[in-house]
Order: sequence, then C-alpha cells, then structure tokens
Amino acid sequence: MNRRALLLMLLIFGLLSVIAILQSQPAANPTLDDLRATATALGTPIFTQVFPGLAVLDIQAIRLRNPDADRALTITRAENDVWTIPNNEAGVSLDADTASTIARTIVLLHYQRTLPLPEDGDLTGYGFNPSGILFVEVLLKTGEGHVVAVGALSGQRTTYYALVDDRQEIYLLERAPVDFLITQLAHPPLT
Repeated sequence: MNRRALLLMLLIFGLLSVIAILQSQPAANPTLDDLRATATALGTPIFTQVFPGLAVLDIQAIRLRNPDADRALTITRAENDVWTIPNNEAGVSLDADTASTIARTIVLLHYQRTLPLPEDGDLTGYGFNPSGILFVEVLLKTGEGHVVAVGALSGQRTTYYALVDDRQEIYLLERAPVDFLITQLAHPPLT
C-alpha cells in the first residue's frame, strides 16, 4: 500500500510540476489581427480611433453645432493653454474641466466599423436629411481642420452613423461619447 501511495504522490507531483512550468511561460503578444479575431468570435467589437495620433494639445478650437437649430458652442485654447470662449461679451466663464473633457472626448472618439457609402448617394436612412444632428468641427494648431457630421442612431441604438472629413465611408461611432457632446451643446459648460 505504501508503494502505491508513493507512486500516486509522485504522479501528482509530476503533474503539478508540468502545470507550474506551463503557467510560468511568458504569454505571446497577440497581434491586432489575433485580437480582432478573438473579439469577433466573442461578439465584442474592437474600437479604432477616428483621428489616430491626434492629441489634445494639437487642438486650437472646437465648435459643436446643431445645423438645424442654429445652436453652437465654440471653445478656443488661449496662449496659456486654457480653454476660453471667443469674444466673450456676456461675461460668463467656461468650466475648464468640462472643456478639457470635450477635447479629450474628440481625441479619443472611436468607431466600431465603417460602412460603404450608398451607391445612389442617399444618406437619409442614416439620419442626414440633409444635415445631421451634430457637427463636431476641430481646428488644429497647424491650421488643419476636421469635421465629424453625426446622423441618426443605428438600429441597435448603440452607435451613431457619422461622416468624417471627406472620407468615403459611414462610421459607426460609439453612442456614449456622442451623447456627451450633444449634452454639452444643449447645456454648455458655462458658469
């Protein structure tokens, strides 16, 4: 009986040793394609930035605009890198933290995927009748500019349809950041 117990203990010890060795091996760094394949298999979307490489400090001015309601919020960066309201004649002040959050939201704006533009050019099914519900206009310190035109919510109501600059695709933007920008336009961060 002692031999069997000893043999069983050695077998268990050997098995535990193999498991410990396998777990101590460094994990291989997966490629982006591996991550996309895994996420697709799990039903989890992979997000990609709309403006890769854009930094908050690159932005000189931001304008959020509702094209139908003639409502806009414009903020600019002063020489001391503080966000301000241009031509502030009303004497109100801008909540600097919220202004910085608006800029970070634009920098981190991401999309799930893109769709080809319809061949007939009709974008009404995407919420562009003819405009959209929100224009996000960004002016960089280099003088370059970007525009994101946001249309309707998608069928799942988790993403918005959007057009970006002159790119020939329809972007599916994550809903939460766009909702945040719409809220800032409706209720500007002014004190």
